Amino acid sequence: MTLKTRRVLLNLMLIPALGAAVATGLAWWSYLQGGLLAAGPGKTVHATFSWWFVSRPAQNDDVFWALAALGFLVIFSLVCEALLRHGFGRNPSPELFFLRLLILSLPLQAVRLVLIPSSLGTIGLFWGLTANRVAWFARFLGIVAAANIGLYGSGIPFRGAGTVFGMGALGALAVGVMVPLDVTRLTGNLMFSSGVIVSLTLSVFALEFLAVISLAGSAFIQRNGRYAVLSVALLCILGGVDFLFFLSWPLVVPGALLLLAGVAVFVREIKKIYQWL
Repeated sequence: MTLKTRRVLLNLMLIPALGAAVATGLAWWSYLQGGLLAAGPGKTVHATFSWWFVSRPAQNDDVFWALAALGFLVIFSLVCEALLRHGFGRNPSPELFFLRLLILSLPLQAVRLVLIPSSLGTIGLFWGLTANRVAWFARFLGIVAAANIGLYGSGIPFRGAGTVFGMGALGALAVGVMVPLDVTRLTGNLMFSSGVIVSLTLSVFALEFLAVISLAGSAFIQRNGRYAVLSVALLCILGGVDFLFFLSWPLVVPGALLLLAGVAVFVREIKKIYQWL
């Protein structure tokens, strides 16, 4: 994967991120005008999943927290990409490249806003199902990017890591297309409930664990403490992404803090590893 290819891929990922910023801004404007409050998922939802098996009755506040989480994901992603592109755009660090891919996959969650008009019948059910599938695809694509950080740190050549990323992206697309959805269960976090939520959750945890443990293994093999710090930072990033994926009020704030801290520490350690001082 050449430097030019990486730039093209990052530019392509930036396009939906900018679209998500516009969509989220319009959603906030509608919410402040009272349009989304009356049409919020609290009117139609049976239950909202805060975390795996934990559920509670849905409330109209779910709309606010969903918009807050989506707004944070979009703004955070665009600001991070702008800073990293300005500060490290010409530096060929594979770890930083895959981190940027992970960050740019986050705004794709804004497509879940489609669930509000879909649940009200304003637009067809097809669009609501598509939004769910895009959201799952984006989540697994981010995890694939994170896994490639660990793979490269383990000694796999960057070209090989790029091939693995391509295959992983196809796998993420397959998951998004094939995940079974229960359209009678619209959750408060703007998602249809999955018919295999336990299997999906275990898959996510397993892939994230492998990503972190491979980076930690690299630190042990190389006797490099900086890679150990990178593994902890990656764990914080993935934990923050997990929390924010649910767009739920108990998890938005700790998720945002974990994501901010993880990215800050990750970038600092990358600068030290590659001596960009």
